[in-house]
Amino acid sequence: MTAAPLPRLALEHVRKSFGSFLALADVGLAVPAGMFVSLLGPSGCGKTTLLRLIAGSIVPDQGRVLVDGEDVTGVPTWHRNMGMVFQSFALFPHMTVAENVAFPLEVRREPEGLRRRRVTEALAMVHLDRHAGAYPRQLSGGQQQRVGLARAIVYRPRILLLDEPLSNLDAGLREELRFEIGEVTRRLEITSVYVTHDQREALALSDRIAVMQAGRIVQFDTPEVIHRRPASAFVAGFVGYANSLTLEMQGGLGRLAAGAGALRPADGRGISGPAIAFIHASDVVLCTSAQLGENRLVCHVAAIAFMGDHTEYVLEWGQGLKMKAVAPVGAASLVRGDEVTVFLPAEKLVVVPADAEAADAPAR
Repeated sequence: MTAAPLPRLALEHVRKSFGSFLALADVGLAVPAGMFVSLLGPSGCGKTTLLRLIAGSIVPDQGRVLVDGEDVTGVPTWHRNMGMVFQSFALFPHMTVAENVAFPLEVRREPEGLRRRRVTEALAMVHLDRHAGAYPRQLSGGQQQRVGLARAIVYRPRILLLDEPLSNLDAGLREELRFEIGEVTRRLEITSVYVTHDQREALALSDRIAVMQAGRIVQFDTPEVIHRRPASAFVAGFVGYANSLTLEMQGGLGRLAAGAGALRPADGRGISGPAIAFIHASDVVLCTSAQLGENRLVCHVAAIAFMGDHTEYVLEWGQGLKMKAVAPVGAASLVRGDEVTVFLPAEKLVVVPADAEAADAPAR
């Protein structure tokens, strides 16, 4: 039987503390060659610490970092053959675009002909071939970050590391450069690890997402599974589930507080006792009829926000509880104060035990 190929990058039981603060707690991760993985989580969850540890700028207190099966835990950054794209553009202001991109090849003492060819290829990939002679001060923020990307890929690193590279750009440039990062990494089939706190970036770019909480990876899966089947209340909240409802689950039926009704989630049979149900605002169905029953709630419109191609509603139900719903413009003619029945489709509800968060938190 043929042995399974080794992962391009593997972390084994990695742990890192800074004084009394536990930044990483027994982290394990395996990334196959060519995969794009995002480390997603809030500030302070450990994602940047993990990226720095992969890069070699810090070493773990325990555990190992392996690249193609080789233990590189104690190997200096400059011997790991990894590219890095920084949050700040980190360009040399006295060098032209071409000179900035060529710098890693010069450090490696590559032949001049190879340097010229690689620089030309890298700049073409990021659509900056016409700006080779310009200086960083003559470029926009998006163009400067493209230079940073070209510099990181020009020497064909084994792994590309990206530390929130879009956070200093405005919304339009973020979307444009996000697309280009995806195109370049897939074209080169380069293994990539991307740090972000923006779930939309992670969903759009990634083959796999590692959601981090308090120094641990609490879910590692495809964007589709993370989005539709979050493993905990923390993951659900972080990836954009705007609505959470407290239930008492028994026999697959969830009773809402204060007699407000009942929900029967499609995946709720294995859960008993206190639980939390999550649903995306876009999955809440605004009903024209006042028919009651399971998975239906009577609400009042508390607020309305016109968003161009859709309208967002804040709905109140029960004892001051709120829910968000989204509808295409013109699909619902509601005004503030209207009574409306909402339907929560069973297959769109994600239910987790209310005490699931305790299992996610590392010991301190």
